[in-house]
Amino acid sequence: MHQLTNYLRRLTYKLFPDLEKQPPAQQQTAVVAMTYFYLLLPFFVAGTVWLWWVTDWSVLLENWGILLFLLLLISQLDQRPFILPISLTEELTLPFSTSLSNLLSMTLLLVFGPSALWIIWVVALSSTIRTGRQDRQQNLPYLFALNNFVQASGTSILLLLVAGFVYTSIGGTYPFQASSFADWLPAVWSVLALAMLPIIIYFLPTWSVTIQSGQTLNRQTLFQLIGSGVLLSLLTVPFALPLALVYDAQNLALFISLCLAVAFTNMLAYFLSQFNLLTQTRSKELRTLENLGQELIIAPADGSTLEVILAQHLPGLFPSDHLVVHLFAELPNGKEPAWPPFTWQTAAHNWPPVTETHWQRIRDAEETSLVDRDVRLPGQKEPSGHRFLLKILVSGAGETVQCVGALYLQRTPSQRTPRQVLPTLQELASQIGSALYRAQTYQETLQRQKMAQELALAGRIQQSFLPNKIPQHPNWDFAATLIPARQTSGDFYDFVPLDNGRLGLIVADVADKGTGAALYMALSRTLIRTYAMQFPNEPGKALQLANERILSDTESDQFVTVFYGVLELENGRFTYANAGHNPTYLIGSETKSLAKTGIPLGIFEALEWQQATIEIGVGESLILYSDGVPEAQNSRQEEFGEDRMLAIAEQTTNGSATACQAAITEAVSQFVGDAPQFDDITLMVAIRLK
Repeated sequence: MHQLTNYLRRLTYKLFPDLEKQPPAQQQTAVVAMTYFYLLLPFFVAGTVWLWWVTDWSVLLENWGILLFLLLLISQLDQRPFILPISLTEELTLPFSTSLSNLLSMTLLLVFGPSALWIIWVVALSSTIRTGRQDRQQNLPYLFALNNFVQASGTSILLLLVAGFVYTSIGGTYPFQASSFADWLPAVWSVLALAMLPIIIYFLPTWSVTIQSGQTLNRQTLFQLIGSGVLLSLLTVPFALPLALVYDAQNLALFISLCLAVAFTNMLAYFLSQFNLLTQTRSKELRTLENLGQELIIAPADGSTLEVILAQHLPGLFPSDHLVVHLFAELPNGKEPAWPPFTWQTAAHNWPPVTETHWQRIRDAEETSLVDRDVRLPGQKEPSGHRFLLKILVSGAGETVQCVGALYLQRTPSQRTPRQVLPTLQELASQIGSALYRAQTYQETLQRQKMAQELALAGRIQQSFLPNKIPQHPNWDFAATLIPARQTSGDFYDFVPLDNGRLGLIVADVADKGTGAALYMALSRTLIRTYAMQFPNEPGKALQLANERILSDTESDQFVTVFYGVLELENGRFTYANAGHNPTYLIGSETKSLAKTGIPLGIFEALEWQQATIEIGVGESLILYSDGVPEAQNSRQEEFGEDRMLAIAEQTTNGSATACQAAITEAVSQFVGDAPQFDDITLMVAIRLK
């Protein structure tokens, strides 16, 4: 049997070499159809020849009116078959497509004899022409449609002719009459024959199709298949007997009414089977999307395996259609995506390529989805199915969303409406969008972590610029601290050891925050320290040269305020220059302000900074600070202020410099409370001991 099956398969591809270009689902459908065609063709020929031989053409002429009515009715039933799924194995389910036309066909035989079976032949021919036109829309040969003709006409007619032969052989006459119980027996035996004969005719083709699907047909499965077919016939065909009796009673109106009732029942079964088919299709799609969603959840967060996962789950979602997932190489904001862009599609076969025009069309559209109905594809004579384009959206900054890709689906002709297909595509686009958003969030998290690490490193580097230790001298007590508002700071302080027992005191503040201010601070500190050592007696000169170098080496619009003073440790003489910085306070018997002697550094060229000299007596102290101290704000946006700072300093200068510094910073912290720190806090205290 396997050899015969393989031979028929090879024969099909040999007769139709272009079949290999079709999608796999269509290839399998074509091979199955041709297998039935090859194995049922002898029965078709035998049935047609036999019908021609026994036809009495006068019967057709004399009853043309009622036969025309039955022709139209059977034709309608033939176009509205209902499907009964027969499960042969756990993996294999054969959808039996049938209708109540068999009931009316048996009625034709019992009322008018075998001559009326030409109606079945004509209906089958009409169905073949209609199916052939549909196949041509998909560029399939007309010969595939002949399978329906062979089954619907040849084999059905042969089965009815054999049933009629059984009927007449045991005493049955046309039209069917039942005046006694014995008159029922020929009709009953003919019905049984009609129910059992398909087992013989369809056994071989069904076995071959089962093998081609990769399954095995065991004894239990065989009995289940036979029982299903016989039961289906026995549930419908016996109703032809009372229907034939109604016609024999010459009650034409009742006969027509009952035939219409049969048609109504068939239509009801058709719509129910279509609904069931759509429900099964939707359930299958939901299972596929559920499995896809579960796979995406456990996939790497960077989206690197997204294409592989889609290739594993999507081919069976729309097996007969052309599905494409396309991710753009550039985002609407001009940035590169956080995920690798790709284009995945079902096996292309003879589907036309999806051009950039389609992607640009959905990208520019205001709607999230576009539907083109009954699209005519290149090379096709008739319109094909609907075309769908859907955006893949990912949340951007704030509440914005951006289109990062699109779905494309070209359907083959189907009874499913766009309204029934769109939910599946929308759910697929949503799942892909969620996976991409996860990749985007993952990249942003990595970038934030990297930035945090870089800022922490920059903070450590910047901290290394500050003095390693506070100077120690028997005549003086020094303390200093810097509390940055961020990981890096725009403030700095320094103790510059100079010759002849002098010490440079520097507190500065760059007019900005963050990394840029930290870099500007590093440059300013280096230059001021360098020129302070070159001109130990002239702090104004040191600031002037540092200003010129800052302007020549940078193109930034930043500037830095600096208080720089040279302290003679033995006699307490203090010479200073104030470049736009907060005034330093000398606290003694009275509090004095060491005001500005020039503008900040980094603004104008060719400027000079004045300098001034004071004497610091024993027990007096200097308070140097940045604006982060007096401008610190609490939750009510009230500032700490210089008055509070000076009040605390005046109360604590009798102690150590460290105690004074700690008292001021602690007071600032308590004043601010839970409010955020907006600026860097720098504080330096110098107290003359003797």
